[in-house]
Amino acid sequence: MLKLENLSLHHGNTHLLEDLSLHVQSGDFVAVIGENGCGKSTLLSCIAGLHKHYRGTLLFNGVHLHQWHIKQLAKFRAYVNQHSQLQFAFLTEEVLQLGRANQLESQQQSSAVICEIAEMLSISHLFGRDIRTLSGGERQRVFIAKALIQLVPQQNEKITNYKDKLLLLDEPTSALDFRFQKAMMDLVHSFCQQGLAVICVSHDINLVLPYAKEVMLLANGRCLASGSVGQVITSENLRQCFGITPRLITQTGAAPYITH
Repeated sequence: MLKLENLSLHHGNTHLLEDLSLHVQSGDFVAVIGENGCGKSTLLSCIAGLHKHYRGTLLFNGVHLHQWHIKQLAKFRAYVNQHSQLQFAFLTEEVLQLGRANQLESQQQSSAVICEIAEMLSISHLFGRDIRTLSGGERQRVFIAKALIQLVPQQNEKITNYKDKLLLLDEPTSALDFRFQKAMMDLVHSFCQQGLAVICVSHDINLVLPYAKEVMLLANGRCLASGSVGQVITSENLRQCFGITPRLITQTGAAPYITH
């Protein structure tokens, strides 16, 4: 559904991304990891369609990304960036309603979708609150909910059908406490089991590895390693990327745990 081939992005003489290739299928969870400034967020924003002057191939559902009409793309791709904020006095439910603005459905149908996702992310009690008064973690859960609401099919389709849809998450758990970190990752993973593809940028490697089908390790805008967790998460790869040699605690049938 998503195909990147030799993707490069330059800003003047600065090479932000260089020759990146990635194939993502429905139901995949891809974790993008690497040190600060290596290009993780830039890659995600490029896939989101925020950069027009990239080189290489970027196909989404078989169509070049720049050929998608923005309203049509919004039904299949949702993006939660690292610093999602609103400067106006929207209520929580009004922010969530923005996720359904592109759907042809009744207010009743829209409300049903919003209430269902809000319940899943435990934010129903925030209805009636000014988004600007919420804590960082509460606000983060609202914007993740909005992205999921955006991708829920219209009423004449099955709500569990997320095939060919893509969710882009940039540090989605950075403001969440331990309880909501795991709850949010479990929820997103459940959507993957319904066909949703997810590309997740995170510094919390140990949190995302158990959910990842594939990992891309970036260094200086280039792909240092890409593949399964076992292929990418090695002491040598991590040493090359982060400049330290970590200790890997291996567990039978589970992702390795990285520590110093």
